Amino acid sequence: MALRTLKRRVIIREYDFDKIKSYALSTGKYQDEYTLYDRADFFPFTRDILEKEYMLKILGDKTKKNFARPSEHPANWLYDMKDYLYSEKYIHYHPVYDEDGFIYVQARMNTPRTRIGWGIFEKDLTSRL
Repeated sequence: MALRTLKRRVIIREYDFDKIKSYALSTGKYQDEYTLYDRADFFPFTRDILEKEYMLKILGDKTKKNFARPSEHPANWLYDMKDYLYSEKYIHYHPVYDEDGFIYVQARMNTPRTRIGWGIFEKDLTSRL
């Protein structure tokens, strides 16, 4: 039997990640004694990380050639990455860069800004293959 790791990557706000992390790592009401995931980590986006993701997307997709550069408009870049978004509402949350290079989104003017990044959830599974 081999131990394999199932990994799920989503683009998520840090606020939402903190809310769902406790549920993902605990044995819930309908999960019996098993946890949904074994590990959960959050890695905030910076300009450098976004440029690397942009290059990987260009090199990996041969059909579409005009991806939005994240350094110009982070909202357009998030729209191109909408398959990875935890919630498509993030596109409309007016993403902006701060002076340190992190991307922040703000749902409404009366709510605080929140960093956005990769939420990585991992589960260890045993397999017979």
